[in-house]
This record gives sequence, C-alpha cells and structure tokens, in this order.
Amino acid sequence: MIRVLHVTRDFPPHHRGGISTAVEGLARAQVRAGLAVGVLSFDDWRPRAGGGPPAASPAAVGQAGGAVLRVSNAAQLAAARAFACAQRPALLHVHDGMLWRFAECLREELRVPAVITIHVVQRHLNRLRGTCERTLSLDGQEAALATADRVLVPSRAAAAALLDGTAATDNGRPATTLPAARVRVVGHGVEDTPAARAATARHLAAPGSGPLLTAGRFGDVKGTPELFTAMRAVLAHLPDAAWVVAGGIPANRRGEARWRRRWQQSAPTAEQRRVSWTGWLAADALVERYCDAAALIVPSRHESFGLVALEAMLHGLPVAATAGGGLAELIGHDHTGLLSPVGDATALAEHAIALLTDASLARRISAAAASAVRASHLWPQVLPRWLAVYRELL
Repeated sequence: MIRVLHVTRDFPPHHRGGISTAVEGLARAQVRAGLAVGVLSFDDWRPRAGGGPPAASPAAVGQAGGAVLRVSNAAQLAAARAFACAQRPALLHVHDGMLWRFAECLREELRVPAVITIHVVQRHLNRLRGTCERTLSLDGQEAALATADRVLVPSRAAAAALLDGTAATDNGRPATTLPAARVRVVGHGVEDTPAARAATARHLAAPGSGPLLTAGRFGDVKGTPELFTAMRAVLAHLPDAAWVVAGGIPANRRGEARWRRRWQQSAPTAEQRRVSWTGWLAADALVERYCDAAALIVPSRHESFGLVALEAMLHGLPVAATAGGGLAELIGHDHTGLLSPVGDATALAEHAIALLTDASLARRISAAAASAVRASHLWPQVLPRWLAVYRELL
C-alpha cells in the first residue's frame, strides 16, 4: 500500500478554485484505490505572517477516509511537521510552489521522494501578463522545478509552457532549466455521479434551455475582458437571453468589485438586469448551475487544463471555449464543444448564440461531450497515470 501525503492549499470544504477541486478529487480517488492518504492543507496561507492559534486536530478527507490537518499561520508549523511524520508517507506530493521549501525540509527529515504538480505555470502567466514581476509563488515554483523528483502537469500545453527556455522569471533572469525527463503529463479526472447523469439527461431532453453560464476566477488571463465583450454581443442579439456569472476573486473582494464595476460601466442598464452574479460558489452549488444552464462559456487566454469545462461536459452541458492551452486538448471543435481563437470575443459570442438557438447542435455536442468524459476522464481511467509516477520513485 502506498502512503502519500499531499501538501496543498485550501483543501475543500475550504475552496479557492480549480486547485482545491483537483486535489480533493485526486485524494478521494486515491483513498478509493486503497492508498493511505494524508492531506496537509495550508488554508489562506500567508507565509510572511506570524502568530495565530495552534492547529486544530486532524479531520477526515471528506467521506472517503484519510486525514487532513489545516494550518494557516507560522505558529502551526510544528504541528504540521508532527502530523506529516505521523502519517509515515512514502512520498510527498506538493501542489503549490509556496509550500515547496517546507516540503523540502520534510523530504530531508523523512528521507522520501517529493513530487510537485504544476497546476498553474507561473512563468507563463508572467509572459501573458507582460511582466517579470517576482512573487513568492513564482520563486517557490522555480525552486521546486530545480529539485523535485518529478514534475507533474495536467496537459501537453502546460508541459510546453514549462519547458519553454525563453521564459524569464525576474527582470530578465533566465528561468530554471527543467529536464524534460523529469516531467510527466497526467491530466485530471472527475467522478461520475447520479446527479451528473441526471443533468446529462436533462440537457439532452431540453437543449438550449436556461441561461448561459461562466464559472471561475476573474482576471485578464482568464479572459474576463473578452467575456464582457461577448456578453454584450449575445445579450444585444438575443433579447430573451440571460447570463449567470459564477465566480470572482476569492479573498479579494475589492478586486472582484472592480471587475463588476467595469461590467456595469460598459453595459446598458437593460442588459445588466439580465446578468446574475453569484459570487464564488462551492462545488455542490456549482453543480446546480451546470444542471440549470444552457451552455458554459470559457473565455480564458490560457488554461493549464480546464477543469471547469471537464465538469460541465460530464454533466452534459455544452461548452463554448477559447482554444487556450489545455482547453484545445480537452475539447474537439464541433464534436465535444465549440472552440474559438484566443481573444476572439466575436467568435465566442457567435458560438454562445449557436448553442442557445440551435437545439440539434446543442444536443449533439452535449451527448458527445458527456460520452467522451465517461470514456476517458473518470478517475478510474486517469488515476493509473498518477500512480505510475509514484511507482517510478518507490
């Protein structure tokens, strides 16, 4: 039996986006497969902040078993080390570069290998933003790339971005050179459920009904400016259309409010009334939106994978997305979804309109997407790739 300790941030029910969902799904799948799983979750972690209360007692990993300890400040690091040692892991699996230095100390103390999953390629984000800004996340990730026993990525696009030697990390300083031999493309999985199968049946029976849905973090790289342009085009073209925006910027209400004001300043009042803003949603609440929507619209300029698109497809919800990063690997254009060029808000709007107005197109894509996910992307099909990486080191 493999004993693994995940070192991560914001493990559900403390939820901060795709990484939270991905790590929880992986941990639960590993428990079901018979692994001994521990999770050390740094919730709302601020590495430069001190003080705070002691860590709470370990709790179960959801309903699947395993144990999770949550820490949020430097005063709890001793408890975190004690928990890690008590788990007796054969391998450490890190999910955030800011946690790598801590994991390195554990690796030395426990004398076990350590791998890292690169959920977001920080150096590539800098390139997309046109900046060489130095951040704790970037520095931590670069340190992990230099010394991790294996580097796992969710898509070929993420691997290419990671291995691009032209990237710079800080004021022109070259990025860490990463040997391709240590990189593994593993992907993410999802869990099929009765609710997902019922949602698929609903979308096949009533294609194109309900509002359009966008879910995720606000930001330039996430394509929020293009989203607003596409929203205005669709709402102007279809007077009865509605849109639900589920997401925002967790732990940054001011930043989230700035994006909402940007929408309000750019859209006519009549169109503003047809847009609902839910704020950040927990996973079960987002599932309800997958069931009720007509289509998911994903405007990102780059995604390392595109987990929200995969979840929507599992639920039979047609997806119109940009071909940004891993999305182009996940979605087959005009088969399991509709893809538009990155930054092309006009094409994205046209695809959204098509999924609302062409019932046969929406039904065909819904059926093909749901079938493709169940054929290739459920955890029983994906987990062996992760376990193969573990076994290389054990």
